[in-house]
Amino acid sequence: MNKKVAVFGKMGVKFAPIIEKNFADKYDDWQVTSWPCDDDTAARDAILADCEAAVMSADFILTPGNFGALMAAPNLKILLQPWVGTDWLDAGFLPKGLRFCNAGGHAAPMAEYVLGTMLEHALELRQIHQNMLDGNWTRSGRNASPEARHGDLSGKHVGIVGYGEIAQAVAARAHAFGMSVSAVARSKRDKTPAPLSWIGTQADLPKLLGESDYIIMTCDLNDETEGMIDAAAFGHMKESAYLINVARGEVVDEDALFAALTSKRIAGAALDTWYRYPSNVANAEADPDRGGAYQGSKHDFNSLDNVLLTPHVSAHTFGADRGRYESIADSLCSYAALNGKDGDVKRQVTTGTGENLDGFQMP
Repeated sequence: MNKKVAVFGKMGVKFAPIIEKNFADKYDDWQVTSWPCDDDTAARDAILADCEAAVMSADFILTPGNFGALMAAPNLKILLQPWVGTDWLDAGFLPKGLRFCNAGGHAAPMAEYVLGTMLEHALELRQIHQNMLDGNWTRSGRNASPEARHGDLSGKHVGIVGYGEIAQAVAARAHAFGMSVSAVARSKRDKTPAPLSWIGTQADLPKLLGESDYIIMTCDLNDETEGMIDAAAFGHMKESAYLINVARGEVVDEDALFAALTSKRIAGAALDTWYRYPSNVANAEADPDRGGAYQGSKHDFNSLDNVLLTPHVSAHTFGADRGRYESIADSLCSYAALNGKDGDVKRQVTTGTGENLDGFQMP
């Protein structure tokens, strides 16, 4: 009898053929089955009854009852998610021994987003475009005034907080633009990887902040990184510094960020990750603090003229989606190769302890 990997959610159904091609076709004792997260929960439960591996999706776990049903799957050995962040996860609510993996595959589009925000800030394209619409030609190359000029990236310094796949993709692209790059990471490195000028640990954060024209947040959200960019950290930055956050909102202190932008302590920021999200992104509710457009913070970032605001879209491309499911297939190949033996799987981030499952009942 074939082992089964269950792929859940609308996105999962769409990209299940990638898992079929890159995993099941290589391990012919495995079979891929899927459920689109519809009202047929009987079909869901039939799949869960005998699957050994499962691939979640956002619509699947956000639909009431699905995660509880998943945790009750009797033969489940490995669970995979098609995104990187695991700050939401408590290993105590995973059955004991259940392997849990995240996914990569989205570093390139996220790095493109970061470079795009740097270019937009340096070139001032939004402002110059609006000038043209207003009939204002003062930024023309025929105007010798210093105020007419826009900036450029060549020769600027990029400081990256966290040095995983996304940061490495940013570094490679920034280097290609003639920028110098440094980074701080969770653990000390034996040697400085190319193309970095140096790499340190969190103890070196003040140095990184002080020398950087662009500061890129790509780190995980955890107890060590939550609020790490606080008022003191902003104090180390140049007044011309530009902060780009594609990590999690909470790695930057919410109050300190708004104060730094409002007072022009730094030049500006591009913010793609937030402190709160609307319950319905397709038809967002009114903002709970001020009415009108829903905002990702208790502060009125919409009122500032030195921020670029996006709704967590830096990895929201079809290329990233494909890359994530290719990453999942790679992890499943790693799991299948173990053939029941002990060992970690590629991109395994934790193993369930089950310590919080006593008395747990499926919703």
